[in-house]
Amino acid sequence: MTLNAALRLLAGTVILISLALGTYLNPAWYYLTGFVGLNLLQSGFTKWCPAITVFRMLKLKEQTCATGMSVHQGVHIIAGAAVLITVAAFMFFAAPQWVLYITAVVGASLLQSAFTGWCPAFTVASLLGFKKAA
Repeated sequence: MTLNAALRLLAGTVILISLALGTYLNPAWYYLTGFVGLNLLQSGFTKWCPAITVFRMLKLKEQTCATGMSVHQGVHIIAGAAVLITVAAFMFFAAPQWVLYITAVVGASLLQSAFTGWCPAFTVASLLGFKKAA
């Protein structure tokens, strides 16, 4: 498993679990969902988040892009922005709860992409000009 796949696996899992906990136990769990979205977004720009440090210690293979930003970074930016926007809309702007379905779809998409190597955000990132990683 590559570092980016492991990051998507972790992010998707935590998003789905925190959404379930927020829905069935306490809405404060949505802050964890937002934190994951924020980490995805900033890791898209900086190529670093707390989980990446652990994955590097586990010697997971890194995929890099020679020039520009990679498709993986694009996926992190797209997914992170979607999670942050939907969670913030629900928590701070009184959006209906169905908005969190979008967050759940993003989480499930990240989770499955860790195993299949593809999700819709890969296509969107490619169309936006992000480069394929080596």
